[in-house]
Amino acid sequence: MPSTQWNQSMRKRELTDIASGAAKFYDLDRALVCALCEVESGWNPWAVRHETGYRWIIGFHKMTLAEAYSDISFIDVDENWWAFEPQVINEFPGSAQTELLMQQTSWGLLQIMGATARERGFRGWLTELCDPQVNLEWGCRHLRWMLDHNNAYGLPDPYRPTGPEDLAAAWNWGSRVVVDGKYANEDYVKRVRKAMEGYQ
Repeated sequence: MPSTQWNQSMRKRELTDIASGAAKFYDLDRALVCALCEVESGWNPWAVRHETGYRWIIGFHKMTLAEAYSDISFIDVDENWWAFEPQVINEFPGSAQTELLMQQTSWGLLQIMGATARERGFRGWLTELCDPQVNLEWGCRHLRWMLDHNNAYGLPDPYRPTGPEDLAAAWNWGSRVVVDGKYANEDYVKRVRKAMEGYQ
């Protein structure tokens, strides 16, 4: 995919063109990718949200206070104790504490979690995920990975017909959870479904 550097004059149409290109490259539903950008960030590439409770961090694991006192390689963030693997953290730029906070943050158009980008192999500064091209590249890469590894996210077997709603539910919730025939995050899925109408 060609590289495009974000600038202030870039309009929504240009952002939808980048989203459409990323969706095509990863064989994803264009309307779904555009709808996720609309619902997640309102097409604001600078949108960020720190999620302190997010715990699926790459290179870290949560620990008790007693464990923290017995281990010198720990970080206290908001009275949550995290141990980290120095050989893993050395792969990433910045300090371990900055890395932890940035992995717990959702970034840019698709609001991809920093930890998710790391899981997919991103090794640059996580702030780069505010660049629309970078954000859509790694966000769509993860959406494609979710489809290809459907069992990990509770998605239906890829050989059976399935709608984009399943993928939207998994993107937002961390997995596709159905309760009494409805998505556990039904309101979110409805918002994505409605937004998709404008891109079909």
